[in-house]
Amino acid sequence: MPVILQETLRGLLYAPYYAALALGAYTREGVAVGFVSAASPAQAAAALFDGTVDIAWGGPMRVMQTYEARPDCDLVCFGEVVTRDPFFLIGREPQPDFIFADLFDRHLATVSEVPTPWLCLQEDLRRAGLDPEALPRTADHTMAENVAALRRGELDVVQLFQPFAEELLAAGEGHIWYAAATRGPCSYTS
Repeated sequence: MPVILQETLRGLLYAPYYAALALGAYTREGVAVGFVSAASPAQAAAALFDGTVDIAWGGPMRVMQTYEARPDCDLVCFGEVVTRDPFFLIGREPQPDFIFADLFDRHLATVSEVPTPWLCLQEDLRRAGLDPEALPRTADHTMAENVAALRRGELDVVQLFQPFAEELLAAGEGHIWYAAATRGPCSYTS
């Protein structure tokens, strides 16, 4: 009987899962793995509860949110895969001396697809003595929509992961203001 593995969100940071599948590592270990995608990151846990998948990858934050929302939650995180925050703040203009206070007079768009990037950025702001609630931001667009808005000049800075960040950098349309991985170890995905 195969184990059904569900990707929650497609991203370069999940390369170890894709590599193991492509290289036949699961098969060599005697495990038959069926691979499926979640309809959306927010719906990933539902497939675990209804039994259509056996394992899903994703952030521990999503599991904590599920525990908060479902009294019957028994999900367990294991097998850490991503140990540093893979998100960036990419600005339209260079900002070599970036500090978090710079965000408060700019138009920022944060990630809408998953909760952890914004939650971690809020903690960065608090540690810098700033109030995340006072930050002017767009919070309801996808990373792809935010990239397009940055290119049109409608946004000053966007929160993204790869390959979106690299595409902007390679085109000369974006500049790294902050790499969240510099915060240090953080159990990001399991």
